[in-house]
Amino acid sequence: MKPQELLRDIEKGKLLPLYYFYGPEKWLMDEALNKIKEKVLNPATRDFNLAVLDAEEGDPETILSSLQVFPVLSSRRLVVIRRADFFWKKGSSFLLDYVLNPNPSTCAVFLGEKADLRTKFFQGLEKKGAVISFYPLFEKEIVRWVSLQAGQLGYSISAPAVDLLLDRVGPSLRELSLELQKLTLLPENRKSIEEEDVRALTGDMRGESPFELSRAAGRFNLREALRVLRKNLQQGEPLPLLLYLIVRQFRLIRKAQELRGEGVGKKTIEAKLRIPPGGAEDFWRQVEGFPAAAFEQLWLTSWKMDQELKSSRSDKGLLLEKYLWDLIFMKNVKIV
Repeated sequence: MKPQELLRDIEKGKLLPLYYFYGPEKWLMDEALNKIKEKVLNPATRDFNLAVLDAEEGDPETILSSLQVFPVLSSRRLVVIRRADFFWKKGSSFLLDYVLNPNPSTCAVFLGEKADLRTKFFQGLEKKGAVISFYPLFEKEIVRWVSLQAGQLGYSISAPAVDLLLDRVGPSLRELSLELQKLTLLPENRKSIEEEDVRALTGDMRGESPFELSRAAGRFNLREALRVLRKNLQQGEPLPLLLYLIVRQFRLIRKAQELRGEGVGKKTIEAKLRIPPGGAEDFWRQVEGFPAAAFEQLWLTSWKMDQELKSSRSDKGLLLEKYLWDLIFMKNVKIV
């Protein structure tokens, strides 16, 4: 199930007894969880029917007991379990029977970082529930998301206003949401957000977008990639997200090469891969600039970097810098 499908089901009141949320896009994850809270919990009985637990700190008996308790003066109860990776990595045996036969009056939401669908925990959970991954939106998706968020606030927003907002704020959904709320402080008779409103009410907050790092890596511009990486680290961007975006850029490049080899036109490929029009020319230069034969080594190098980021005690920023150097020498091009 995708996040968009989940939100549609929640709006219709279709709730499952089990959910496992994971991935680096925490704002979308929090939004989905808040939507579930709104549907499940009654403000008058919220304190009785909401439990928030920690998988690593809570003992199995307490967790199971909370899942099996019946709601008070309500049809449903919500149990949120954070750091849920612990269950499938180290100790989920006590939960296996429960996920196969969950309490129908409890909606349990497990929050984790990763998921391994091969484990018994997930195989059991998916029979009665859903596993949902939350990953960063493509740039084109962010444009649509801004328009939808404005609509939910009761406003329309023009295309130039969206472009300026993204230019000033960047791709952070949390920051964009806050700025949209600020932009609704217009005169009461105004229900359309225009470019001049963004210019007047929104400051230039943008640092270096993580997307800029993936594009610099795709262009094999080492100096620019290192500069943007260091800026992103200063901004507190999570390293797994940065690596994910770089690898995703190369996946897009490889997919474009394959589709071109099949005779598919550029415009069709851009639509299929959701390449924003303003970045299409740069993207095609990246597609033409990377030898297809080097991708096997690139995937292996990227997998090793992912493992190092998870397990190494070394400086993670330096590890990612080394990864960028490896990409340059892998392509065997002159450093720009």
